[in-house]
Amino acid sequence: MAIISVFSRINHMIKQEQIKTVAPTDKAEHEYWGSSAKYYDQAYEADTKLNDMPFYLDVAKSANGAVLEVGCGSGRLLIPTARAGVQIDGFDFSPDMLSILRDKLNGEAPEVRDRVSLHQGDMRDFSLGKKYSLITVPFRPLQHIFTVDDQLAAFNNFSEHLNRGGRLAFNLFYPDYKLLEETGVEHQELEWKDKNDSTLTVRRSFVRTSVDKLNQVFQGEFIFRSFRGDSFVREDRSHLSMSYYTYPQVLLLLRASGFRVLEEYGSFNKEPISVCKEMVFIAEKEK
Repeated sequence: MAIISVFSRINHMIKQEQIKTVAPTDKAEHEYWGSSAKYYDQAYEADTKLNDMPFYLDVAKSANGAVLEVGCGSGRLLIPTARAGVQIDGFDFSPDMLSILRDKLNGEAPEVRDRVSLHQGDMRDFSLGKKYSLITVPFRPLQHIFTVDDQLAAFNNFSEHLNRGGRLAFNLFYPDYKLLEETGVEHQELEWKDKNDSTLTVRRSFVRTSVDKLNQVFQGEFIFRSFRGDSFVREDRSHLSMSYYTYPQVLLLLRASGFRVLEEYGSFNKEPISVCKEMVFIAEKEK
């Protein structure tokens, strides 16, 4: 049976049973990125476990043509890619993140700035009027779309923006089902000195507030608390919604949108995908 037919039957069954995905709205996503943007760069500079940059730099430098980074954010990966000599377009949903990126690009050398074009929009329906040799979707932007229809729309749109034989590289976390059982428990994840005020220490925590197991979506909050010495100064909160994917689900989405998997890994150290840590894919457009 054709893959698309399978998706159509699933959607029909869902409608018949009147099961509705309670997906976050675009407004909620804008509010999340707007509230977290000011902490984003410093938080992920402090994250010593984040090791995706060498992988995505190597993939981009090996592309034989133009590159598009979907979910480029504030340029954590895009700027080093442009510095490495790659012509790259950046695309993001959040105007707040793109504003930070534009400010950072203004401090780069002219030849780096000239390699970059930026676009704002939605990965489900953007149209840039050009095709690429490589599209990267690093650091899980795909987990900010929440229904099968929207996920398939995004993958189809990536395919539309790739040359035949072009490649798609992306990663998703492998769901930790034991951890997803835990709600209402706050965990401190990161700590850093505020670069704008060296007297401040910022501590980021996360609390998962609910999990929709049927639709594979969880809700939570990032909590940013600032301290001067032992004295509490302020607290900011960012509401987060994320979807999670199973491995077979990813394979179905790729096949349904005309991709074949070239490489798959369970970490950015290229461990087998069966280690079930991260899901890292490089796929090729076939049709």
